[in-house]
Amino acid sequence: MPNTENEAAVLDFVRERAAARTNVPLEEVQASSSVIELGIRSIDAVLICGEVEDHFQVELDPGTIFEHETLGEFVAAVMERLEKA
Repeated sequence: MPNTENEAAVLDFVRERAAARTNVPLEEVQASSSVIELGIRSIDAVLICGEVEDHFQVELDPGTIFEHETLGEFVAAVMERLEKA
């Protein structure tokens, strides 16, 4: 059952993937970071969503990340889907 520990794990994973895709230093990528300001492009979104799907066994539309203003909001949406699974 998802909890705050799981949410922290998802956030850490998403931060790491976003930093790797955008070349923004990890310490600058936070839950409050704007998806657009980080420079996440469509291909990055597809890859990040795919990596989240594979790692956490959750189904996501590749554009899901762009439906949210911040990484934290995206992680909250991932958590909702995990709770329903």
